[in-house]
This record gives sequence, C-alpha cells and structure tokens, in this order.
Amino acid sequence: MESDKKNQPENMDRILRKVLPLALFLVLYSSTLSLVHASDSKAGTSGAVFMKIPTGSPRAQALGNCGVSIVEGSEAMTINPAGVASSQMREAAFAYMNWFQDYSGQYIAYVHPVGQSVIGVNLASYGIKGFDVRDAEGIPLYSENIKVNHKYATLTLAKSFFLERLLLGVSAKGVWEDNYTAKYRNTVFDGGIILKVGRKLSLGWSGANLSSKGDAVVKINRLGAAYSFNPFLTTLLESKGYSDRHAAIGGGVEVSLPEEVLQVGRVSFRTGYVQFSGADSYGKNYTDKTLDTLGLSEAYGWTFGVGIYSAQALGFGMSLDYTMVPYGALGRANQLMVKVQF
Repeated sequence: MESDKKNQPENMDRILRKVLPLALFLVLYSSTLSLVHASDSKAGTSGAVFMKIPTGSPRAQALGNCGVSIVEGSEAMTINPAGVASSQMREAAFAYMNWFQDYSGQYIAYVHPVGQSVIGVNLASYGIKGFDVRDAEGIPLYSENIKVNHKYATLTLAKSFFLERLLLGVSAKGVWEDNYTAKYRNTVFDGGIILKVGRKLSLGWSGANLSSKGDAVVKINRLGAAYSFNPFLTTLLESKGYSDRHAAIGGGVEVSLPEEVLQVGRVSFRTGYVQFSGADSYGKNYTDKTLDTLGLSEAYGWTFGVGIYSAQALGFGMSLDYTMVPYGALGRANQLMVKVQF
C-alpha cells in the first residue's frame, strides 16, 4: 500500500506528460479558429458574456484586467491555467465580487501540488435578483422571485518544465447560465502557456471557453508580457481578443514594498488601464460618495488595487487583495479575495 502511494505522483506525472501536449495542441488550434471568427463577429453574438468578468483574480483586475503572463496559484484558473503550475504549496482562496448594478457573487478555489504537477478546482456563482422587470408594454411586474444566476466550475491540470521556465496548463469547465426565461449548460476548455525569459521578462498566452458549439460561450484569447525591473516594480501589457467584439489592449503597473520594510508583510499597490470599445464615456456618477471623494466620479477604464501578503500569519502564508474599478454613472466594481497557503 505504501509503495502504491509513493507511485501516485509519478503516475500522475506520466499522465500529464501525455495529456498536456495533445490538449494544448487542440486548444491552440481551436483558439486560432476563434480568432479568425472573432474578426467578423458582432457584439451580442456570444452567450455567457459574464465569463469576461475577471472573477477570482483581484490582482489581474487591478492591473487593467491583465495578468496572462504573471498569474499564479488559485487566481490563475480564470486567467491562464498555466499559472497554476507555479504553486509549490496547497492553496485555498475565497473571493467576493460586487459588480455594478447589484450583480454580485462568490468564488472559491483550491490548488494541490502532486509531485511536479498541480491540480486545481474552482467554483463561482454570480447573479442578481429583485431587479426591475417590465412587460412588452413597459408595465412593471412583480419581480421579487425573478432571479438571474450564472455559475461555472473548473478542473485544471498544470505542469512546469525546465526549472519552472516553461509552464503549461489545461482546464475543463462547466458553465451554467440561468437568465430566468432560458437556461443553458455548456462544457468548454481552456489552455495556456507561460514562458519565463530570464529573471525579468515573462510571456504568456491563454485561450478560454473553447468548444465546438460556436458562440455558446464567449471565447477569450489573451497574449501578453510582463517585465520586472526589480523585485519591487513590474509592468504589464496585454491584448485580449473576444469572439463578440474587437480586441482590447490593457496594461498595468505593480509596486511592492518588501516585508522587511513594514515588518508585517509585503504590500503591493496596483493600477492599470483597459481599453473600452463602443463608448466614449460612461457619464458622471452623482450617488457614490467614495468615487466623489477620490475624484473618480467620471473615471472609466482605470483600475486600482492593493494586496497584502504575510508568510508569518498563524504559521501560514496568507494574503488579502482588494480591487476597485470605477464605471462612471454605472458605479463601481469591487472584489475582495482571501488566500491561505499551507
């Protein structure tokens, strides 16, 4: 029995060595087709558009919705599954997101190293209830029991090669969409690559929500780079292609204060900008006092966040990340995540 347990990591590594190259080839091939298709697509032609929201990664959201080249651990599953391979410890995470217009929900994730490979799982549930509903003639309807619910669950396999210079990952994902009048269920696949060139430059690619069912779920392709001038300053640039609209360009900057300076943990400040298409302005917000105090009542496209990490809290590695994104008259989006490494 003991020998069987010892052989489990080796067996898993053999399986991943065979599965990952084939899966990544299929993902890359499907991704290329979706990019060609996206050039002729129009807004609103894809389903499950909630999958474009950067749930489960406040860091990427704060960096202008960029992170395909640097995401790690449990956050990587929603941006680039290859980043899961960087995990050297077990990690559990919980996030709460409050999107604008009362759309909100929760995200939980767990990653577990097995030998030189890593397995990750996550579950997210988002929705809105009690919103304004009217009939064809514009007459308000009783909407207390009218709910919209969106969910997805992911299983990720990832592995690192060449002393963690090359990271590969693939995911299978179930997506559920309940829009009150119609319900949809789809299975899609993600794949990604991260290549670390030296100690400063990191390149990343990912293809998300790929399937043979056309545009049942919006497809997302990310290609980006990150450059670390030193351990305390990192810059990112990324292009995101969507199957229901043109590609968007984004970038971000992360500045970190080392744990030795503050004595309590490492603190990171993040900001970024993401290109919005189809709108010159989201108007001015007159109701959010926080945005007014910060002078962000008319801001859109900009993202802001802060993260705190400590390796000494209760004997575990713990982190707390918060992100705020203003959307002009629509309000602001907030996301808070807690992670524990053990």
